[in-house]
Amino acid sequence: MDKKDLEELKKWERQKMNYVETYGVDIFNEKKKNASKLSKTLNKLFNLIYKIAKAILIILIFVVIIGTFALLIWYYGTIYDKMHIDPVSTISGMYNVNVEVVSKNIDDNQNGKYILTTKENPNVHFTAIVNWESMKQDYSDRTQKYYYENWKNVDKNKIKTEERYDENGDILVYTQYIEIKNKNQIESSIDLINDFLKFAGKMYFPDWELYYLVSGQRIYPIDIERLNKEDFIKKIENILVETNIN
Repeated sequence: MDKKDLEELKKWERQKMNYVETYGVDIFNEKKKNASKLSKTLNKLFNLIYKIAKAILIILIFVVIIGTFALLIWYYGTIYDKMHIDPVSTISGMYNVNVEVVSKNIDDNQNGKYILTTKENPNVHFTAIVNWESMKQDYSDRTQKYYYENWKNVDKNKIKTEERYDENGDILVYTQYIEIKNKNQIESSIDLINDFLKFAGKMYFPDWELYYLVSGQRIYPIDIERLNKEDFIKKIENILVETNIN
């Protein structure tokens, strides 16, 4: 340290002594103490802010992870629902009936064979075969067969019945028709079919494979809902005339 530095040091010490004598306190040390206190306070505040920010960040990460898993579960659940048919809800919607499961032989993906019934008619058991987005079922055919077999009408055998099953013997395909060969058979055939449909009541569905066979043409009973009986008879008569059958 050179002479100049020594003089500056002595000058600073004299100035310091003057402050002590004047104010009775070493303000230089006080400033250091205050600066130290402020530094400690700022450090504590910074540490507190850091801890709070860290906690918020952890919570946000946790929320994002949970949200991501929830979104994935919802997405794959939606995709699964679109790819996989639920036979109970599907058939319930198709026929406006309350479907119940009697038994099932299915895999982990809910694919396989279901034996079902309805609250409206628990005596009718039917089958549904589900394979992801495809389904085969015979609710309508089984219902048609049940009501035909329980229908008490001496002329019911005039309705011809064809009964077969799919290649696995599970799904029933039930077809019925009454053949009209001349005009004299028209009205009695209509009355016979109408009596059958009246017996079935609300359990009759337009997708029943039940029809009049006129000169090779199929005319379904649903047509009579758009025509009165006389017009319906006239329609059949016209077909017979066109094919030269009297």
